[in-house]
Parts: sequence; C-alpha cells; structure tokens
Amino acid sequence: MVRTVLTTLMSIVVLTAPAFAADADSSGEAHKELTVSRPVPQPAVRGAVLPMLYGTLAGLQAYDAFSTIKGTQLGATEGNPVVAGVATNAGAMWALKAGATMASIYAAEGLWRRHRRAEAIFTMVAVNGMMAAVAAHNASVVRELK
Repeated sequence: MVRTVLTTLMSIVVLTAPAFAADADSSGEAHKELTVSRPVPQPAVRGAVLPMLYGTLAGLQAYDAFSTIKGTQLGATEGNPVVAGVATNAGAMWALKAGATMASIYAAEGLWRRHRRAEAIFTMVAVNGMMAAVAAHNASVVRELK
C-alpha cells in the first residue's frame, strides 16, 4: 500500500514538471534584434518548483480522501470536526478535497502574480507538509484496522 502511494505521488511529481522545447531555429544563424520604443511586458518565468508542488498536493489530497473513506468503512472516525460530516459520503469527500486543492493553488498563484514568489512557494511547502502528516497518520490508522 505504501509503495503504491509513493509510486503514485512520484508519478504525479514527474508528470507535472514542465517540459522544455528546443529552439525552433537550430541552424545557428544569428537572429536580428528588434528595437521597440516601449518595453514589452514579459510574463514571469515560472520555475519547475511550484507546478511540482501543485501536483504533489493533488496527490496527497487524493490519498487523504481515499484513506479517509477507507478508514471510515473499516470503522474509524474522522478526527477533524470540519470534515467529519462528509467523511462517510465519498462524493462529498472528493468534492471537498478538490475544492481545498484548488483553493490552495489559487492562493499560491495570487501570490506569484503579485511578485511574492518566495511566499507562494513557502505556502505550498507548508500545505504539502501538513497534508503529508495527515496522509501518514491516515495510513497508520488504516493499517491498524486491517
């Protein structure tokens, strides 16, 4: 079970890493530079860290939903009072986890767009850390109940 979860999480991390394409003109010719009278705004270059953190969060949230549903089916009770009301309803649990994931990503993207990049990355690292702790706890509870 743990190997399956780790394999899934690693697959998500690898698949969410951005791909880089080669230059379209590889003939080696020098490109002529254009002179523009006013600066053209350039989009912020996004590194690979933030998208990987998004993918990791999605994987951790999916495992949390799966393990919570599995645990409640085996007789465990949800410890989080906010989630306890939806823990036994699989559809509501998946919707809650999807919403929480999207809210975290939306918050980090807002920070990134406001040029608060370190804060965006720190936010996602903190959320992923909390979700990793929850996922580890859920795994131990489900393991004990089997």
